[in-house]
Amino acid sequence: MKNLVALLSTISTLVGPVFTYKCYSGFSSNSTTCNVSETECLGDRCMTACQYSNYNGIVYKSILKSCANETLCGAKGSALMEKAKYRFYMNCCTGNLCNTDGYGFPTEDPTPNGAKCPTGYCTGSLLECKKDKEMNCTGSMDQCFEYRGDAIDPGHRERTFSVKGCINTDSCKFNFDCAIGVSEVKKKFVNCYKLHHNQGNSSE
Repeated sequence: MKNLVALLSTISTLVGPVFTYKCYSGFSSNSTTCNVSETECLGDRCMTACQYSNYNGIVYKSILKSCANETLCGAKGSALMEKAKYRFYMNCCTGNLCNTDGYGFPTEDPTPNGAKCPTGYCTGSLLECKKDKEMNCTGSMDQCFEYRGDAIDPGHRERTFSVKGCINTDSCKFNFDCAIGVSEVKKKFVNCYKLHHNQGNSSE
């Protein structure tokens, strides 16, 4: 769950005076609004990135505005586990200072999709969170996942997580690395898989 701000700041510094397109730029790790400035961009696309995190009832909403990262445009991530929920949405637009949109997400489908995953939410340890619980996955979350690592949450508290639950393809694709309000300190293990299939996309 690397902080996306550093990546997009690096992209912005590569822009020279020859480019005329500008985007609004700003970031807040625990608010639905942010103070913005104008920044020159390498192309004509801008982005507004939104994140929702709910850790055991504590809700954080984060927003980032910047020049577009084309690999993230349109990405919609969802993950659900015992006591926790995580969502992100990367909305891109074309045109000078076009990223005027506010905090928001596409409608979420609450319909069970037939997938079931083991679920658990443990803190304070990098060991596997072993709980004899299972959950029904909904909407686009058709895979299971396990994540273990150290991270700083939007409330600026460092936590050690060991979690399991349901997840969708975009969250697996980016390995939680496009989180905007969470700074990853150490990733111990991450794995997305479908039950009764070969597991993959792991690192340790």
